[in-house]
Amino acid sequence: MSSSTAIPALFSVKGRVAIVTGGTSGIGRMIAEGLVSNGAKVYVCGLARDEIEDVVQDLNVKGKEMGGLAFGFPCDLTSKEGIQSISTRFREAETHLDLLVSNAGIRRDPPVACDVLQAPFEVLQASLWSSEYGDWVRSFQINTMAHYFLSVALLDLLRAAAEMVLEGDGDGEKRTGREEGRGVVVVTSSIASLHYATNVDMMSYASTKAATDHLVGLLAAKFARWYVRVVGVNPGFVPTNMNPMGTGTGEDIFGSLVEKVPAKRAGGLWDMAGTVLFLASRAGAYVDGRCVVVDGGRTLFANGQT
Repeated sequence: MSSSTAIPALFSVKGRVAIVTGGTSGIGRMIAEGLVSNGAKVYVCGLARDEIEDVVQDLNVKGKEMGGLAFGFPCDLTSKEGIQSISTRFREAETHLDLLVSNAGIRRDPPVACDVLQAPFEVLQASLWSSEYGDWVRSFQINTMAHYFLSVALLDLLRAAAEMVLEGDGDGEKRTGREEGRGVVVVTSSIASLHYATNVDMMSYASTKAATDHLVGLLAAKFARWYVRVVGVNPGFVPTNMNPMGTGTGEDIFGSLVEKVPAKRAGGLWDMAGTVLFLASRAGAYVDGRCVVVDGGRTLFANGQT
């Protein structure tokens, strides 16, 4: 087998420099673990109240065997100034950025909940009207606008990674970073952007994710002259602090829906980390401007599912 198609070369992220927002928990933590355990240098940022130091310590343990490193700092994605501070802080340590995982997200459901597929007219209207205007604004700030401003703030560093000149695999030929998948933005979206009628009302969340899917293509088109790639990942049911699953009670609003997924399970570490390893490496270097759905088949039948 040619060394260029051997798995260690094809999917390698060893030595890559990455930022993962929302990297202290949930899908972001899974992605950060997948990167650092494969030798990447990962900067995780989260809320000031997150246990950032504990997460970094754990990631460094997981990355030790492959030479992966983790660093962390708090970040504010609700303003242009907060996003600029991320860029400023990162530039104090690095001169290029191989991978930006713009992952942080929030979900704000209506305070008055109901089963939107079966509720009487008056109950449904009251539930929809109970949505807070400010929740919609905050959702778009984090789930959509932050992806845009963070990608633009770090664009020159992403370009620098894409244009790096690298040694070949012992064949004497040099390659650019873009040929190896460097200089890419991976945006976490959701399959909530792909269906409409479920028994769970996530109207503001789904709207932000639909906008995010379109933003992926818009940014990729803007960055295309330098082949700074922008791709999206649309996870299905993946247990996180925001989306607890498996109990069918309390905050687990999805109940038994997970059991009806064709894969017969929720997504997890291997699914999230594996997808990003593909997109961020030479294996996925020809993927640009599109979203990858990772949902175990959920969207095959999601509309109308109860």
